Amino acid sequence: MKKILIQLCSFFWDIPILKTSSPQNEYLELVWTNGKKILNTKDANFSFGNASKVIEKALTPYAQEIQEAQNILILGFGCGSAIELLDRKYNYKNKLIGVEYDAKIIDLYHEHFANQFQLKPKIVCSDAADFLRQDYAKYDIILVDLFKELENSILLKDSIFLKAIKSHTAFGGLTIFNTISRSEAESTLLSTLIIELGMLYKNVTTEIFQDINNIIVAK
Repeated sequence: MKKILIQLCSFFWDIPILKTSSPQNEYLELVWTNGKKILNTKDANFSFGNASKVIEKALTPYAQEIQEAQNILILGFGCGSAIELLDRKYNYKNKLIGVEYDAKIIDLYHEHFANQFQLKPKIVCSDAADFLRQDYAKYDIILVDLFKELENSILLKDSIFLKAIKSHTAFGGLTIFNTISRSEAESTLLSTLIIELGMLYKNVTTEIFQDINNIIVAK
Protein backbone atom coordinates (compact mmCIF):
# COMPACT_ATOMS: atom_id res chain seq x y z
CA MET A 1 0.00 0.00 0.00
CA LYS A 2 2.81 2.40 0.92
CA LYS A 3 4.57 1.74 -2.40
CA ILE A 4 1.37 2.44 -4.35
CA LEU A 5 0.89 5.71 -2.46
CA ILE A 6 4.48 6.75 -3.19
CA GLN A 7 4.05 5.93 -6.88
CA LEU A 8 0.87 8.01 -7.07
CA CYS A 9 2.48 10.97 -5.29
CA SER A 10 5.47 10.81 -7.65
CA PHE A 11 3.24 11.98 -10.50
CA PHE A 12 3.08 15.35 -8.72
CA TRP A 13 6.61 15.69 -7.33
CA ASP A 14 9.83 13.66 -7.24
CA ILE A 15 10.25 11.48 -4.16
CA PRO A 16 13.90 10.75 -3.21
CA ILE A 17 14.90 7.15 -2.49
CA LEU A 18 18.62 7.53 -1.91
CA LYS A 19 21.68 9.59 -2.75
CA THR A 20 25.14 8.10 -3.12
CA SER A 21 28.42 8.42 -5.02
CA SER A 22 31.16 6.34 -6.59
CA PRO A 23 34.70 6.85 -7.91
CA GLN A 24 33.20 7.26 -11.40
CA ASN A 25 30.21 9.44 -10.45
CA GLU A 26 30.42 11.96 -7.64
CA TYR A 27 26.64 12.15 -7.39
CA LEU A 28 24.02 9.47 -7.97
CA GLU A 29 20.39 9.62 -6.91
CA LEU A 30 17.44 7.28 -7.14
CA VAL A 31 14.02 8.95 -7.15
CA TRP A 32 10.43 8.05 -7.76
CA THR A 33 9.06 10.15 -10.63
CA ASN A 34 5.93 9.62 -12.73
CA GLY A 35 5.26 6.32 -11.02
CA LYS A 36 8.66 4.71 -11.55
CA LYS A 37 12.16 4.63 -10.15
CA ILE A 38 14.83 6.47 -12.15
CA LEU A 39 18.56 6.97 -11.72
CA ASN A 40 20.08 10.43 -12.12
CA THR A 41 23.62 11.73 -12.02
CA LYS A 42 24.44 15.34 -11.13
CA ASP A 43 23.45 16.73 -14.53
CA ALA A 44 21.71 13.96 -16.43
CA ASN A 45 19.12 11.23 -16.32
CA PHE A 46 21.05 7.97 -16.39
CA SER A 47 18.37 5.29 -16.53
CA PHE A 48 14.60 4.90 -16.93
CA GLY A 49 13.68 8.56 -17.48
CA ASN A 50 14.37 10.45 -20.68
CA ALA A 51 17.21 7.98 -21.32
CA SER A 52 14.64 5.23 -21.81
CA LYS A 53 12.76 7.29 -24.41
CA VAL A 54 15.94 7.68 -26.46
CA ILE A 55 16.73 3.97 -26.30
CA GLU A 56 13.14 3.12 -27.26
CA LYS A 57 13.39 5.43 -30.27
CA ALA A 58 16.69 3.83 -31.26
CA LEU A 59 15.40 0.25 -31.06
CA THR A 60 11.90 0.67 -32.53
CA PRO A 61 12.86 0.23 -36.23
CA TYR A 62 14.68 -3.02 -35.44
CA ALA A 63 12.01 -5.14 -33.77
CA GLN A 64 12.56 -8.06 -36.15
CA GLU A 65 16.34 -7.96 -35.70
CA ILE A 66 15.90 -7.97 -31.91
CA GLN A 67 13.51 -10.92 -31.98
CA GLU A 68 15.87 -12.89 -34.22
CA ALA A 69 19.08 -11.98 -32.36
CA GLN A 70 20.90 -14.76 -30.56
CA ASN A 71 23.00 -12.38 -28.50
CA ILE A 72 22.99 -8.67 -27.70
CA LEU A 73 25.73 -6.55 -26.15
CA ILE A 74 25.07 -3.27 -24.30
CA LEU A 75 28.07 -1.03 -23.73
CA GLY A 76 26.94 1.39 -21.03
CA PHE A 77 24.34 -0.74 -19.24
CA GLY A 78 23.48 1.76 -16.50
CA CYS A 79 20.57 0.50 -14.41
CA GLY A 80 18.95 -1.27 -17.33
CA SER A 81 16.91 1.13 -19.48
CA ALA A 82 17.47 -1.15 -22.46
CA ILE A 83 16.62 -4.35 -20.62
CA GLU A 84 13.18 -2.96 -19.76
CA LEU A 85 12.43 -2.61 -23.47
CA LEU A 86 14.01 -5.90 -24.50
CA ASP A 87 12.13 -7.78 -21.78
CA ARG A 88 8.70 -6.15 -21.87
CA LYS A 89 8.28 -4.77 -25.37
CA TYR A 90 10.21 -7.32 -27.43
CA ASN A 91 10.01 -10.38 -25.16
CA TYR A 92 13.68 -11.04 -25.89
CA LYS A 93 14.87 -14.25 -24.23
CA ASN A 94 18.30 -14.98 -25.64
CA LYS A 95 21.78 -14.01 -24.44
CA LEU A 96 22.32 -10.47 -23.18
CA ILE A 97 25.55 -9.00 -21.86
CA GLY A 98 25.66 -5.59 -20.22
CA VAL A 99 28.93 -3.76 -19.64
CA GLU A 100 28.97 -1.03 -16.98
CA TYR A 101 32.11 0.57 -15.57
CA ASP A 102 30.56 1.83 -12.32
CA ALA A 103 30.20 -0.95 -9.74
CA LYS A 104 27.87 1.18 -7.61
CA ILE A 105 25.41 1.48 -10.51
CA ILE A 106 25.49 -2.30 -10.96
CA ASP A 107 24.70 -2.68 -7.24
CA LEU A 108 21.76 -0.28 -7.62
CA TYR A 109 20.49 -2.29 -10.60
CA HIS A 110 20.52 -5.54 -8.63
CA GLU A 111 18.95 -3.95 -5.54
CA HIS A 112 16.24 -1.82 -7.16
CA PHE A 113 15.53 -3.01 -10.71
CA ALA A 114 16.64 -6.57 -11.54
CA ASN A 115 13.68 -8.33 -9.94
CA GLN A 116 11.26 -6.46 -12.25
CA PHE A 117 12.43 -8.37 -15.32
CA GLN A 118 12.33 -11.96 -16.49
CA LEU A 119 15.38 -11.37 -18.68
CA LYS A 120 18.55 -11.96 -16.66
CA PRO A 121 21.62 -10.45 -18.34
CA LYS A 122 25.22 -11.18 -17.59
CA ILE A 123 26.60 -7.89 -16.28
CA VAL A 124 30.31 -7.18 -16.47
CA CYS A 125 31.93 -4.37 -14.47
CA SER A 126 34.48 -3.03 -16.94
CA ASP A 127 35.49 -0.15 -19.14
CA ALA A 128 33.95 -0.78 -22.57
CA ALA A 129 37.28 -0.76 -24.40
CA ASP A 130 38.86 -3.14 -21.90
CA PHE A 131 35.92 -5.51 -22.24
CA LEU A 132 36.22 -5.64 -26.02
CA ARG A 133 39.95 -6.33 -25.79
CA GLN A 134 39.31 -9.37 -23.62
CA ASP A 135 36.15 -10.67 -25.30
CA TYR A 136 36.08 -12.74 -28.48
CA ALA A 137 32.35 -13.19 -29.10
CA LYS A 138 30.41 -11.67 -31.97
CA TYR A 139 27.02 -10.07 -31.38
CA ASP A 140 23.95 -9.68 -33.56
CA ILE A 141 23.21 -6.29 -31.99
CA ILE A 142 25.54 -3.94 -30.12
CA LEU A 143 24.08 -0.92 -28.34
CA VAL A 144 26.66 1.77 -27.52
CA ASP A 145 25.30 4.10 -24.83
CA LEU A 146 28.42 5.67 -23.34
CA PHE A 147 28.40 9.05 -21.62
CA LYS A 148 30.07 11.04 -18.86
CA GLU A 149 27.20 13.15 -17.56
CA LEU A 150 26.01 15.02 -20.69
CA GLU A 151 29.19 14.44 -22.68
CA ASN A 152 29.89 11.74 -25.24
CA SER A 153 32.48 9.22 -24.17
CA ILE A 154 36.00 9.95 -25.40
CA LEU A 155 35.98 6.39 -26.73
CA LEU A 156 33.90 7.62 -29.67
CA LYS A 157 37.04 9.46 -30.83
CA ASP A 158 39.12 6.29 -30.69
CA SER A 159 39.41 4.54 -34.06
CA ILE A 160 40.83 1.42 -32.36
CA PHE A 161 37.71 1.21 -30.18
CA LEU A 162 35.44 1.61 -33.21
CA LYS A 163 37.32 -1.12 -35.08
CA ALA A 164 36.94 -3.37 -32.03
CA ILE A 165 33.18 -2.82 -32.07
CA LYS A 166 33.09 -3.73 -35.75
CA SER A 167 35.11 -6.88 -35.14
CA HIS A 168 32.57 -7.94 -32.49
CA THR A 169 29.60 -7.37 -34.80
CA ALA A 170 28.27 -10.61 -36.28
CA PHE A 171 27.82 -10.95 -40.03
CA GLY A 172 24.60 -9.12 -40.91
CA GLY A 173 24.47 -7.59 -37.43
CA LEU A 174 24.02 -3.96 -36.48
CA THR A 175 25.48 -1.46 -34.05
CA ILE A 176 23.41 1.37 -32.57
CA PHE A 177 25.10 4.43 -31.07
CA ASN A 178 23.26 6.85 -28.78
CA THR A 179 25.10 10.18 -28.90
CA ILE A 180 24.58 13.82 -27.95
CA SER A 181 25.19 16.93 -30.05
CA ARG A 182 24.79 20.25 -28.22
CA SER A 183 27.69 22.27 -29.60
CA GLU A 184 29.80 22.79 -32.68
CA ALA A 185 32.57 20.69 -31.18
CA GLU A 186 30.18 17.80 -30.55
CA SER A 187 28.76 18.12 -34.06
CA THR A 188 32.28 17.87 -35.42
CA LEU A 189 32.91 14.79 -33.28
CA LEU A 190 29.79 13.09 -34.59
CA SER A 191 30.63 13.96 -38.20
CA THR A 192 34.03 12.36 -37.72
CA LEU A 193 32.40 9.35 -36.04
CA ILE A 194 30.01 8.86 -38.95
CA ILE A 195 32.90 9.06 -41.43
CA GLU A 196 34.90 6.50 -39.41
CA LEU A 197 31.92 4.16 -39.24
CA GLY A 198 31.35 4.60 -42.96
CA MET A 199 34.79 3.11 -43.57
CA LEU A 200 33.96 0.10 -41.38
CA TYR A 201 30.32 -0.66 -42.21
CA LYS A 202 28.39 -0.83 -45.49
CA ASN A 203 25.53 1.37 -44.33
CA VAL A 204 25.43 4.17 -41.73
CA THR A 205 22.33 6.24 -40.94
CA THR A 206 21.66 8.94 -38.37
CA GLU A 207 18.50 10.40 -36.85
CA ILE A 208 18.06 13.33 -34.48
CA PHE A 209 15.80 12.79 -31.46
CA GLN A 210 14.62 15.46 -29.00
CA ASP A 211 16.93 18.03 -30.63
CA ILE A 212 20.16 16.87 -28.98
CA ASN A 213 20.32 13.07 -29.28
CA ASN A 214 21.79 11.63 -32.46
CA ILE A 215 21.02 7.95 -33.02
CA ILE A 216 23.58 6.43 -35.38
CA VAL A 217 23.00 2.97 -36.82
CA ALA A 218 25.77 1.05 -38.58
CA LYS A 219 25.09 -2.16 -40.51
